[in-house]
Amino acid sequence: MGYHGKTISIGVVAAALILAGCTNPDGTTNQPATGAVIGGLTGAAAGQVIGGDTRATLIGGVIGAAAGGAFGLQLAAQERELRSSLAGTGADITNTGSDLRVILPASVTFRTASSVVDPAFHPALRTVSESLQRHPNSTVRVVGHTDNVGTATYNNQLSQERALSVARILIGNGVRASRIAVAGRGFYEPIATNTTSAGRAENRRVEIVITPTS
Repeated sequence: MGYHGKTISIGVVAAALILAGCTNPDGTTNQPATGAVIGGLTGAAAGQVIGGDTRATLIGGVIGAAAGGAFGLQLAAQERELRSSLAGTGADITNTGSDLRVILPASVTFRTASSVVDPAFHPALRTVSESLQRHPNSTVRVVGHTDNVGTATYNNQLSQERALSVARILIGNGVRASRIAVAGRGFYEPIATNTTSAGRAENRRVEIVITPTS
């Protein structure tokens, strides 16, 4: 047991060192490489638990790395596609390595206090819908967020209604409803301060979170 414990510990340290090196020359994260390392760690841990020996750990690590690398490549490809097609719309793209987040600022997506998507933003959402159909192996969460102006009840309802409006347009443009989940977070998950107008504007958003499934 002691030997196996040492083996998995050394593997984890080695993987951590590799992960630290998974960066591009400009300092940004190499998402496919990061996905492969994370997948390898997960697979190695599973192999150790299930197999109880070093051979199972190595096999699990190889399988996990392959799956993680595939996820990373899928996300990177879709990220490039969306960055190109959504350029100039006001939407922002964040690749976390495990999911892809399309952030839609309320200032370009909705009119003040409204949950109706501005007609001028419909083409951008059509573009997202087309991308989701080209990359069908993922789940989609549409999550609405607000600033802290107004009551919690009002903001919870507004955030959910805005998320629903975005989800309806995605579905109306061909994305299967079974892939989509909707939630409203109100003002409980800010990404900036609510003490300034600029911060509140950042917090008013809808996020489309794309997570690979295979």
